[in-house]
Amino acid sequence: MYLQFWEPHRDVDPLIELKGKATYRSHLAFARRDIRNKDNLIFVAISGDRVVGYIEALVKKNDRCFKINRYGWLNSAVTHKDYRRRGIAKALTEKVFEAFEARGIEHVKATVYNSNRIAMRTWRRLGLKPLSTNFIYIVRCKNK
Repeated sequence: MYLQFWEPHRDVDPLIELKGKATYRSHLAFARRDIRNKDNLIFVAISGDRVVGYIEALVKKNDRCFKINRYGWLNSAVTHKDYRRRGIAKALTEKVFEAFEARGIEHVKATVYNSNRIAMRTWRRLGLKPLSTNFIYIVRCKNK
């Protein structure tokens, strides 16, 4: 599932381009680190003995000058291709919202690439509203 998450991001943002090939082993270390982080919320959907979806969210701290000190962040989510359109993303997201609410978190943000139409549609259906657009400029250095 972790590897499937990266498919729509490939070649979209050079700032998150992986150094090497995405492999099960390389992402296992990332997953272990994320699981150990007490501020992370990870929910997994299972069908039989198969993981068919997951969502990872975390509590972020805002700068002290802002009224809202902490907010929720939807970091990553994916539903296995064979199990999409069955309400799995909705159920996982609702679990995250409940967990945030239990922690006193009232606001939740997510970043989605404009090219990821599935995620854009899913987040909108779940009540998230588009807020901003990020821009990037890539400087072509002669030294490279």
